Amino acid sequence: MKIALLHTAQIHVDTFTNLAAEYDVELLHIVQPELLAQARAEGLDSVRIATIAALDGLVDADAVICSCSTLGPIADECAKNNKHILRIDRPLMQAALEYAPNIAVAICLDSTRHATLDLLQDCAHQAGLNINPQVILCDAAWPHFETGNQAEFAQTIAAQIKTEISPTTSCIILAQASMRVAEPLLQSLNLPILSAPKLAIDAAIKIAQHKMKD
Repeated sequence: MKIALLHTAQIHVDTFTNLAAEYDVELLHIVQPELLAQARAEGLDSVRIATIAALDGLVDADAVICSCSTLGPIADECAKNNKHILRIDRPLMQAALEYAPNIAVAICLDSTRHATLDLLQDCAHQAGLNINPQVILCDAAWPHFETGNQAEFAQTIAAQIKTEISPTTSCIILAQASMRVAEPLLQSLNLPILSAPKLAIDAAIKIAQHKMKD
């Protein structure tokens, strides 16, 4: 079984390698940070062709994960023709619906806002649920991620969420894969804390198993 992953940050290689260690699976990691940089600077349309080309180059794998939330809508476009392509945050949003309607959605990059909320609303619509999402923008954390300071990155995310969380919140989504490092710092809130990487790996395994049977 082979799972290919398109990343926009090198740090995700170790994250997914460790998460997949319990499975008998071969991982192929492709890292293209320039896709996220250009999407943030020039908009998602500016990287559509390059992202589609990168994902199309991985379709021989049994499952493909696009681990960048900003590029998620393009991954969904590709999935219309290749059902084994998965945007990383789709399993996350589906899992969060268990705790609807008051879902807090934490993001670090405003470039992911519309893609993330559109996906959450789409998943809710498919499930026949009404939701009331609260966005918590943790943009002060991102410079720490860019400099590789994971401890400060996690601390800043957790502090922002604790400051803005609503008393009615039923769960917290850490919408970007990199944000999972803040999970341990949020346990004191006594709320479900959901992040994407493990859910995506589990979903990709199921996709790959199904594809191998076909």
